[in-house]
Amino acid sequence: MSNTPAEALDQALKHYLLHAQERAVFHAMPRQIADALESKPRATLEALVQAMFRGDVVLHWEIYCSKCQFWNVEPDWLQHAQHEYVCPVCGRSFDVHLDDEVQVTFSPHPQLRASSPDAEDRAYRREMSLQFPPTTVHELMTVQTFQDWARNEPLPSGEHLEIRRATVWFSDLRGSTALYARNGDPLAYNLVREHFDLIFEAVNQCQGAVIKTMGDGIMAVFISNSCAIEAALHAHRALNQFNRQRDLSPERCLALKIGIHAGPSILVTLNDRLDYFGTTVNIASRVEHLALGKQTLYTEPVHADPDVQAIIADSPIESFRSTLRGLEQSLTIYCLQHNRD
Repeated sequence: MSNTPAEALDQALKHYLLHAQERAVFHAMPRQIADALESKPRATLEALVQAMFRGDVVLHWEIYCSKCQFWNVEPDWLQHAQHEYVCPVCGRSFDVHLDDEVQVTFSPHPQLRASSPDAEDRAYRREMSLQFPPTTVHELMTVQTFQDWARNEPLPSGEHLEIRRATVWFSDLRGSTALYARNGDPLAYNLVREHFDLIFEAVNQCQGAVIKTMGDGIMAVFISNSCAIEAALHAHRALNQFNRQRDLSPERCLALKIGIHAGPSILVTLNDRLDYFGTTVNIASRVEHLALGKQTLYTEPVHADPDVQAIIADSPIESFRSTLRGLEQSLTIYCLQHNRD
């Protein structure tokens, strides 16, 4: 039986960790490893997370100080994180952003491959940092398996961590209450449960992670606006295909509505779990409430993204102004209709 692509990548990663030069796998950047393995960065990051769970690699949290231009390694940082960080080298105090000052690197676990003193080659690491973009904690948190693990690792009491720019995605089913009333709880529940599988898959395929479910809806976070829009297209298409495959009558068909907004957010501990909080999250949720079935609504920061423009270039887009609860000024909302999928 041939291996799946994921299994083949896992094997290639383990071989690389065992046989590559020590300096190449000591505090290695995920994109550096992806380049060596000739694999996609996202797939490599997901493989590294799985390797961490298996005990093959150790995750390092590294915080960058722009004053002394040095990455400081902080063991078990998430459990002891503080939004204000004091550099132990130069004493500078600064706010930590999960999509900027903090990157993640990986090394072989000592039980897999012990490191010698020669593994630390700072000149080589500086060369790699110039060649490959860092993998931020925000990006790591959009890997679903890591998100599922980290959400049960609460921050210190009263602490929060900032993200300069997160793309937040809310979805819900149109008329789900009527769906239960018309079809009975068992059938409606099974339809909704299967819909969750489709949405989770769409989010995961497009470099996002589901943060939580709420009734018949979900909240997800993505590393980019374009990924969130791609996930919306995948989700609507999958749900329309789901309706056709099951030959659901009009009163039983599921219709998805999605709202997307991008901006700053904070990571906090709510109800003993990691969660995202702030105005960006509130706006995304309220935009979703404006949507009708088979619609994706999104805001100007998303629409203005050139990568989003490339995706929706052939799609008819409508816009309107709306005042959202809790906001003084109205916003321009863009509507992407999915009736043709």
